[in-house]
Amino acid sequence: MRSLIPVLSLVLFYNGVAALRSGNHCFDGCRLTLDYVDFNDTSPAPKKKIRSCQSVLHAKSLYLCINSYCEEFGREDWLRVKDETCLALANTTLPPYSIIANYTRDDLAKVHRLRIEETPVLLREIIIPDEVFFNRAFRTLVAAYFETDIHWLYGLCMFYFWFIIVCIGVGTRLISLVHGVRRQGWQLIPESEVNAEEQNVTQAYTIFSLPYALFKRFILVPATFGKRCSQNIGRSTVPPRIQSLTILSLVTLNIVLCSISYPVSEGNLYWPKVSDQLWRYMSDRTGIISLANFPLIWLFGMRNNFLLWLTGWSFGAYSNFHRWSARVATLQVVVHSIGYTYMIMDYGGWSGFTKYLQKHYFWNGELATIFMCTILVFSVYSLRRRHYEAFLNVHIVISFAVIITMYYHVEIFTKDEWYTFIYPCFAIWVADRLIRILRILMFNWKFWNTGCFATYDPNSNLVRLEIPCSRDLLGTKPGTYYYIYVLNDLLFAHQNHPFTLAYIAPSKYDAESRDEFAEILPLRRASSRHSGSSSSRESDSLLASMSPSSSSLVFLIRPYDGLTSRLRNLASMTAKPASLRVLVEGPYGGTTPLRDFPNVLFVVGGTGIAVPLSYLHALHNENSHAINIRIVWAVRSYALLIEVLERDFRGKLNDARVALIVHITQDRFKDDGVEGPLKVKKIKAGRPDVDAVVEEAAGLASQGSLAVMACGPAQMADDARRACVRALGMGWRGVEYFEESFKW
Repeated sequence: MRSLIPVLSLVLFYNGVAALRSGNHCFDGCRLTLDYVDFNDTSPAPKKKIRSCQSVLHAKSLYLCINSYCEEFGREDWLRVKDETCLALANTTLPPYSIIANYTRDDLAKVHRLRIEETPVLLREIIIPDEVFFNRAFRTLVAAYFETDIHWLYGLCMFYFWFIIVCIGVGTRLISLVHGVRRQGWQLIPESEVNAEEQNVTQAYTIFSLPYALFKRFILVPATFGKRCSQNIGRSTVPPRIQSLTILSLVTLNIVLCSISYPVSEGNLYWPKVSDQLWRYMSDRTGIISLANFPLIWLFGMRNNFLLWLTGWSFGAYSNFHRWSARVATLQVVVHSIGYTYMIMDYGGWSGFTKYLQKHYFWNGELATIFMCTILVFSVYSLRRRHYEAFLNVHIVISFAVIITMYYHVEIFTKDEWYTFIYPCFAIWVADRLIRILRILMFNWKFWNTGCFATYDPNSNLVRLEIPCSRDLLGTKPGTYYYIYVLNDLLFAHQNHPFTLAYIAPSKYDAESRDEFAEILPLRRASSRHSGSSSSRESDSLLASMSPSSSSLVFLIRPYDGLTSRLRNLASMTAKPASLRVLVEGPYGGTTPLRDFPNVLFVVGGTGIAVPLSYLHALHNENSHAINIRIVWAVRSYALLIEVLERDFRGKLNDARVALIVHITQDRFKDDGVEGPLKVKKIKAGRPDVDAVVEEAAGLASQGSLAVMACGPAQMADDARRACVRALGMGWRGVEYFEESFKW
């Protein structure tokens, strides 16, 4: 709050304190009463403020009012400001305060006490407003300035709220890091030749384990309602419970702050009716808090949001915060616009409204409201999901329109303090774009010359991107993702899409890889005969042509609409791998510390297999504590299974700690329970029973910690989340749930 004076004045007033009043509001109260009076001792001037600077009668009346009702403290400073205003307006200063020094008590008694009922009036004598008139002016100003300051304070509460939330996030992340370091001190790293299923690390439960397990079971892990979290409910999605509680707190805070602290009273000089005071205060409050939300909305919507790095929360979490902050701000700006429209129509009717529409600040405010509502309509889940690229382009354009029109809406105010909520939006957007460019340059400073190879297998419906990364300065980590721009199609070169990194292709194929590839060939040939394709000959050719190549980032992509469909089309143009020019921006996202867990379970579907592929190298590392790694993979087609086993799992299933269980969900496959190829533990038909899978993994983990990582269709992710909640309820406190997904 900029000043406590109006608050103190309001308290004094409502406690009925009489005698002299202190503070600028008392001096301004005298000035306000004289605004209802015109004196005839000046030459005609176009503005009343100029005439008040020139009139001696006005100055004497002002000084006598101050002398009658106000304390002396602060008077000289207030008069100095008035002089500066008069110099700027009329090139003159007020007469000195000493011009009333000779007024005696008897002289003051003879001065006319002006009542509010007598105004407006043209006078040729000095006056003093009577006490009732002055009190009404004083009360009006105290309430008005109190409201102005409280609006700003409540607007800043948005920043206080998110500061507390971020501090909680940073604190829990630090605790997790410290806990991880301490846990590494006693965890046993088993020898590789021992059966991983016979080894388990148990941990003694501490006094904090039960409260934390309850927190995970009821707050941190579950969906907000029922079991749907990744799946949409109607035309929208509902975040996890912990995010929903945060959002509910935000909405509640905004509702409360927009509903309290309205000191209305009878006799207000600005707005005589109590209803008008409520409309004015509420309209101002909602407008200011809405504007205060703007920097937060822009920050949460940027992919280079520094809060992501501080808290370790996902981009999806901040996207939810971005959307709900925007929804709250839009509702507030609608109330703000409705309030002012109602007041204008109430006093001036349609003609008054049309006059306001000619004012630059007013029609810009109306446009800003319309633009914000438009963004809200076009951001519904169904449109966002089905036409994301079109949504994104419209979103950016209209967002710029909002910030520009809002900039010109607040230009009516003389102070620049209103722009403190607008300038950061520009700065955040520019900073995000600059960091994006920096990331592209750090991947390859010759950004125009970044090539990649794209292949498309129609049998598995899989696009594979391999991008050389020899010049990457940032390095790669498991679980990260990259934004890819395809430059071959200039019409869509500005569009980009996030893809999770599967792994880094080795610099050469070793003998073991050739042996494993040879082992898979019979199944590959069988799959080719089943589908009627000629990929068997291609497999033989590929085996014969394995040769050294540079290290590359490998992405496994299921083509849908938009950029992925264009990638499929480009990759299908030639029988050989298509050579494309791309921009690579990344890496983004964080790495889940799976290597700190003795037991790791991946529940993935389709191209979600990229997630365990991404982590397997780190889990095989000598610093990893993982002793039991299970991958349950639901895959639609047999062809996709063979494609990924053939190309991507080479050398990754030799470790006895790793077990791959495959479920083929669509192609006809007899579940014969036999061992599969390449050390696949089991190949089954039908969808996996996620509840049973998680329960079995938790049972094998016993009291040891178990990390469950889900990546796949929305239903599979929700089933895994619910299964983890169920396992926690059954007493397995060490279960931790992680979800790898990019949510729009």
